[in-house]
Amino acid sequence: MCGIVAFWAAPDGRASRFSARLLRRATERLTHRGPDGGGHVGWCLDGTLRADADLTDQELSLGLGHRRLKILDLTTAGRQPMEGPGSCWVTFNGEIYNYRELRTELAARGYSFNTGTDTEVILAAYDAWGSECVRRFNGMWAFVLYDPTRRRLIASRDRLGVKPLYYAVTPRGTMFASEVAALLECPGVRPTIDMPRLIQYLVDRRIDDGAETIYRDIREVRGGHTLELDVDSGEMSIERYWDLPEEPDLELDDDAVLDRYSELIEDAVRLRLHADVPVAITLSGGVDSSVLTLAASRVAGSTVQTFTSRFPGDPSLDESQYASYVAASRGADTHYVQPSTDGVVDDEIALTTHQALPFGSLSLYVHWAILAAIRGQGVPVVLSGQGGDEAFLGYDRYHTSALLHTLPNPVRAARSLWQSGRNSGRGVLTLAAMSAYFTTPALQRALRRRRVDGVVRAAWLQQLPRPEREIFGDIRRQQRSELFFRCLPTLLRYDDRTAGALGMETRLPFLDYRLIEFACRLPLRHKLRNGWSKYTSRRYLARHGLN
Repeated sequence: MCGIVAFWAAPDGRASRFSARLLRRATERLTHRGPDGGGHVGWCLDGTLRADADLTDQELSLGLGHRRLKILDLTTAGRQPMEGPGSCWVTFNGEIYNYRELRTELAARGYSFNTGTDTEVILAAYDAWGSECVRRFNGMWAFVLYDPTRRRLIASRDRLGVKPLYYAVTPRGTMFASEVAALLECPGVRPTIDMPRLIQYLVDRRIDDGAETIYRDIREVRGGHTLELDVDSGEMSIERYWDLPEEPDLELDDDAVLDRYSELIEDAVRLRLHADVPVAITLSGGVDSSVLTLAASRVAGSTVQTFTSRFPGDPSLDESQYASYVAASRGADTHYVQPSTDGVVDDEIALTTHQALPFGSLSLYVHWAILAAIRGQGVPVVLSGQGGDEAFLGYDRYHTSALLHTLPNPVRAARSLWQSGRNSGRGVLTLAAMSAYFTTPALQRALRRRRVDGVVRAAWLQQLPRPEREIFGDIRRQQRSELFFRCLPTLLRYDDRTAGALGMETRLPFLDYRLIEFACRLPLRHKLRNGWSKYTSRRYLARHGLN
């Protein structure tokens, strides 16, 4: 987890140009994301390159700023912004998990390396393969790279948008940053609310489903996209470099599916356990975190650390009993944290400030408290099961898709409804009601509007677009919606802001793009069967004695 800032000043800007002071102020707004140091480089109007202490208040044509959280190569050699071949410079947030494999490949092509960082690999990979290098990366990233030869500023975000990258275009120039707050230092950028977007959020809870944000002047580079800016003309282009596969469903039997799943999840975990600082797993006792603990115990080569939250006296929240069973069965070094609400008022203010965009409930505070407790024990990196629900159909609404998938056969539909109601624990009547709700957009909109009646002006509600019809029955289209628009982007934002505020990094093995591509091509029966969600994940646990 780091913080990045970059800007380009328009040559014909109608007002004063961007300055070194602006670069410093904006970068300092991200100190919480990178508490271990920072750096700045800037190009003066005459083309002179200056860095750090030599940057005072000069007017700049281009600037890069960075705040560092030390994860790889803890020496000063890992400082950013970093220069590479061709005098390219980069400011980078995230982790390229396969950087060691890429470094070996690049070394065979004649590149030499002076650090143990993945940042240096990005620069060499760009020199070797150009902006297409991102297709070779397995990781989470947001970076801005300046190529003085091509006269391009290149901004890229990982395939699923785990790491954030916001930007603002003004008459004075364009600015990029990891968080909205840093962009507010940019001249001409104001935190002006886009009212139609706000109303849609209040009613439909949709805010992270496009490049627009709730702020009128601020947009984001979407996951799987690369932006290129011509520093001479200011012309900007944005291209998608990755999408979900369109190939037909995989024709594999149960054993072949489980074998491939095992290979993918264990390699995803193996890559994400590598760091020069302590790494742990947040083990809730659910399917996904249990899968990660099992996989880690098989590939780590050492004892795995787990952290589990306890909620004494609240059986509806406390899952520590099963988590303890999983940890003990794998010989994990187990730690327990008990989130406290003593400081909820003060911490809620900090939480709201760091989120900068709306969030749905104070359940986010529980996550904050758990990560804070882990950070307090000297662990800055955690593996989380985020993404398992989207990849392997863990949400209740997927039962509706399974039900529609059986139609028009009434016998199969009735059996599917009964099995789903029993094995999900929801009951037949509840799932039947949920199916009616999820497949009736007008009903959803009516019930959602009732929540805000008397709070939101009626005239504002008239600005709402027509409700979109939910995608059910077509599992691929539904998963695409969940991964890119409906659910995952919001959850990733919550997690990034919370971890960033605490100077931590969260790694998500279930969002390894190879696993996501595999999951999307699996037929429904391998993800939801006989009412059991995440069916193959459950089989992986059962194969190793965790039923």
